[in-house]
Amino acid sequence: MMVQSRLNESIHLPNENELLEVISQADNASSVINAAYHALDDAVGALTQRLFAHNDCAIQFVVDPLMSNDGPLGDMIVRSKLLLGLGMIPKENYEDIECFVRLKDWLEKQENKVIDFTQPVLLTELRTVQAIKRCMPIEYDPSMISGLSDSMLKMFIERHNQKVKSTIVIAITDIVSQLRSTEPYNPS
Repeated sequence: MMVQSRLNESIHLPNENELLEVISQADNASSVINAAYHALDDAVGALTQRLFAHNDCAIQFVVDPLMSNDGPLGDMIVRSKLLLGLGMIPKENYEDIECFVRLKDWLEKQENKVIDFTQPVLLTELRTVQAIKRCMPIEYDPSMISGLSDSMLKMFIERHNQKVKSTIVIAITDIVSQLRSTEPYNPS
């Protein structure tokens, strides 16, 4: 149960090992996507805060309230659009982030009951993530499981889920690493 509660929490950067640990301990597709979403949310939030870091007063009195849950920058998509608009992140990273936001929203509508990575909606979205395309494209087609015995089907799904989970870990680590290495614009 400890793992499940940690999967719904944010992963506070710069601890990438925690990202790997949480995703690897996730017991279903919903938990993996939620952990990936939180890692991206923290990375985008950290970069947004670094954008304004040259002024402590700005952080305390302006940026922090804007980034609160009910503030205009409390939404990861809004923060990502700001970073994209300022040229701090490439469009490819923005689109990957946007995909994980869509997946998180879709999973919430499914009441986070998606247990494996065989759902067509999930696979279609994940296949659009550039970071996934670069590291290990996801190969799955329902015809791959037709005719398998129950035990073979179970083994196939477990192996497929582990492969997709590993691919997501690599992709999220790549995106987070890129966001962490981005230097904010300094007008001085």
